Amino acid sequence: MPQNFAGKKVVSQLSRARDYTHSFLSEALSARGLGELAPSHGEVLLALHLNEAMSMQQVAHSVGRTKPTVTVLIDKLVALEYVRKRRSPDDGRIFQVSLTAKGKRLIKQLSEISDNMHSKIDSILSATEKQKLTQLLTKLIKNW
Repeated sequence: MPQNFAGKKVVSQLSRARDYTHSFLSEALSARGLGELAPSHGEVLLALHLNEAMSMQQVAHSVGRTKPTVTVLIDKLVALEYVRKRRSPDDGRIFQVSLTAKGKRLIKQLSEISDNMHSKIDSILSATEKQKLTQLLTKLIKNW
């Protein structure tokens, strides 16, 4: 197989794996009556669950997205009443975001969905394969 073709196959397979995980998560959200949420909302909600309150920049860094993308995600979560957004008392230019009571109640369902997805991956890949895949993906991301 020519090397150029092999490189294109990597990109194709990465794209397909992303599509499969996105579909898995979207279907799981819809099955629980949470079809208004996208998988990327789950990333933000789980990041906020792990921290009392975060700035928009901190959320963006935590989930590996740009600040404008996170702003759109947060605004929808605010509209759905899962997240509150307030100006920082220390610096009025900065918004702090945190989970509402409704958002905190949602975390159990999101954790179950995440656990189910990881169980699916565990049924396909060995621990060694997951470790190697994580190393390779991390290398791609860090050097992009």
